[in-house]
Amino acid sequence: MSRSYCTTNDVKRYLPPNVVTEGENPVPNFRNPSPETASNVDLDFFIQQASADIDANLATQYDVPLKQVNIGGEVSYPHPVPIVCAILAAQMYYSQALQGADKQFSDAQKERFDFAQNQLVRIQNGELRLFGQRNTRGSRFVRSTLYGTPLNPVQTGERRSKGKSQ
Repeated sequence: MSRSYCTTNDVKRYLPPNVVTEGENPVPNFRNPSPETASNVDLDFFIQQASADIDANLATQYDVPLKQVNIGGEVSYPHPVPIVCAILAAQMYYSQALQGADKQFSDAQKERFDFAQNQLVRIQNGELRLFGQRNTRGSRFVRSTLYGTPLNPVQTGERRSKGKSQ
């Protein structure tokens, strides 16, 4: 099982405002009937799914699961992994919540999802480095960290990958 690269509070930041999460409405009454629609157990499941998805995407470039590193006195996973994990988990939850209904994502949700996917592509292509992580690509005798990150092959005449630069 993969590690959780973010917390339920991180995911709650990216959920739409109409989703009432566990702990936000502890005592519903007839004047405020909106029940809790997202429990922490559900969010933890989608965090695990998003973390496994990230591991699958980054396994070609880094040792997975990723390890936490000390960045400025705070021990955490390297940027942008927690943000990408939270966005993917929120998107997965929202897709499941709208299952069977007309899936209408807002423009902001679509942009966040595209941002998360583009960040993964840029990490895979070597345009973004994950601080403190062991790179698995290299030559036969020397790890590529001594040479810098090798880029994935691109189409003839192009110098950039398909990921958008943000």
